[in-house]
Amino acid sequence: MHRISYIQIQNFRACQSVSLPLDDFTPLVGQNNVGKSTILESLRWLLKPDARSASDFADAKLPIVVTARIEGISAAILGCIPEPKHRTAIEPYCPNGVLWIRVSADGTTAKSLKPEVWNPAVVEANGMPKEWRPYPTGLPQAVSAILPEPLSIQAMKDVQKDFTSVAAGTSIKRLIEEISEPVTKANAAEIDAALKTINGLLTGEGGIRSKALKDFDEEATKVLEDFFPGLTLQLELPETKVKEFFKSGSLKVGETGRTGVMEFAQLGSGAQRAIEMALIRYLARATADTEANFTRKLLLIDEPELYLHPQGVRRVRQALAILATKGFQVVFSTHSPLMLDRANAANTVIVRKEQASGAVTRKPLKQAVQDALAGAESQSRALFELGNVAEVYFAERVVICEGKTDRRILPLAYERFYGRAPELDHVAFVSLGGCGDILRGLSVLRAMEIPCCAIADLDFSFTQATKGNAPLLAKDGAEISRAKAILKRIQPAHGFLLEGELPRKGNNFSAADIWALLAADADGKTLTSDVHDQLKGHSIWIWQSGCIEHVTGTADKGEDAIIEQEEALRTKSSADVATEFPAIVECFKWVKSFGKKSDSEKKS
Repeated sequence: MHRISYIQIQNFRACQSVSLPLDDFTPLVGQNNVGKSTILESLRWLLKPDARSASDFADAKLPIVVTARIEGISAAILGCIPEPKHRTAIEPYCPNGVLWIRVSADGTTAKSLKPEVWNPAVVEANGMPKEWRPYPTGLPQAVSAILPEPLSIQAMKDVQKDFTSVAAGTSIKRLIEEISEPVTKANAAEIDAALKTINGLLTGEGGIRSKALKDFDEEATKVLEDFFPGLTLQLELPETKVKEFFKSGSLKVGETGRTGVMEFAQLGSGAQRAIEMALIRYLARATADTEANFTRKLLLIDEPELYLHPQGVRRVRQALAILATKGFQVVFSTHSPLMLDRANAANTVIVRKEQASGAVTRKPLKQAVQDALAGAESQSRALFELGNVAEVYFAERVVICEGKTDRRILPLAYERFYGRAPELDHVAFVSLGGCGDILRGLSVLRAMEIPCCAIADLDFSFTQATKGNAPLLAKDGAEISRAKAILKRIQPAHGFLLEGELPRKGNNFSAADIWALLAADADGKTLTSDVHDQLKGHSIWIWQSGCIEHVTGTADKGEDAIIEQEEALRTKSSADVATEFPAIVECFKWVKSFGKKSDSEKKS
């Protein structure tokens, strides 16, 4: 199905120069006041341009320009445009199903608006339009036929005022209109019969005009004859259409155990937002069994999760996902990880703001994976692993941990040492499964332009770090040779097993235990220090003593051991953490060197 697949925004509020891909279902995430709402407003403005205010121009000397690529416009879709002349107007501009349009404004009046379409014959090497022309006659109607006016729901405002407003196009009114379509289709025969009777009574069609109206016509005509003989009067009322019922209707709210109904103004903001999102869910249900038609409506929502409890947030997300398959293209901003899941995480766009350039966007996970990884299997694995980690999208720095223990102990130790949770500093500790996923994860996060680093066990240095076409440590380099020599020397005293001169589980030793023995050796300490410093240059911190359990002095692994460590950490002060776990504190200081520092960090 066709959709807007790319948008470029220039000089519009915080979006001085922003571009991003769009899918059927595109979440926008980021901190407050970074430009997410402006991106939504740009999409609305593209399809329904109106005069802008002076404050909308980032630079008063430059025009606002919003450019979009629409793809997937098949011959079948073009054939469904009702007016042949409108179809003829758009067809030359849709080669291979692609259409580029843009809207600009160089002033604050409606006359300054300038909608344009590309010249498909003159493009840049990357396929971007190079030449534009004003909309020809019939093109605006054709574009509106395949991409009607967007349905835009802003962040919470007065729903009662919105619903009762006489102005057309408010979000609640538009929702009611959208809901009316499947309702009327499902009951078309009954509604048509009822309206035919009503319209007959009001207009006289079929000879069943209302007696009251007939009496009025006769009496008024008699009075008029005293002034102008020969003239007659007949009161004509407009035909009633089903949409008018929905436009003029109102919603009342009842409450179990309470007599009567309430107006929206009597409800709290949470209840108001819940009703608005309930209509979204109802619309999804009403359209679930219908076939999408040739139109594609943009549904733009600013923070749909506002005031909703967690279960409500998940239900709204599911409803939006359904609508994205039934004639809507859904784009929304959110601050809630619950609005993301593995199915849509790959298309999520991170929006942030830089002091010099204003709003900027990062590559979606789907694009970043393709850019960072060559193999299809690696791409699929990375999509699966990172798609399950919502924290990635809401952090300024991501720390990839090797295992579950690191993932749970390190954030708690951070909080005890700094006196605040890591998420308040926009730091996320995530685990992707094992050391084999660290390099893959770092590559993807770097492609997404997310500041990132990793924390790994010592064995990573001599296993994963030596793999690939561009290993971090040479596979047959001096570090590996030194490690093998030390292991061979200390083996007789301990009785552990080796395979290919590297540790192998057995004889009551885990591989981690064997690497810890190497780290405790005098020559091993020198080696691990050298390797540690080298890998820090690749944004990877190695536990020089072996693994996190060796750092914390914990003998056991597993869930019970983790819970015991968590309980012990909660009793410790910042000074205790610094004294007992100096390696962890040094790791935290290193982590803080990545990415932009938060205000709280600057004060610390």
